[in-house]
Amino acid sequence: MLRPMPAKVDRAFARMVCVKRIVTGSLSIASGVALIFGLVGHGSAPPLAALALLILLGGGAWTLRDGLRLRRELQRG
Repeated sequence: MLRPMPAKVDRAFARMVCVKRIVTGSLSIASGVALIFGLVGHGSAPPLAALALLILLGGGAWTLRDGLRLRRELQRG
């Protein structure tokens, strides 16, 4: 049997999610930049590297933006 969702989310839990998104977004962007340097040093890039860059940089930017947005909302209210 499913329990109903709580009306409000605990602020400590929301803050934990916020920090997690900021950290994982930053690490993902840093990994994408490291992959760029690795590909430049390697010389030729396999086609799958473009997909990896898209996932790392795009997903990292989205996650970081969402974490920063959530942090702003928590600071306001």
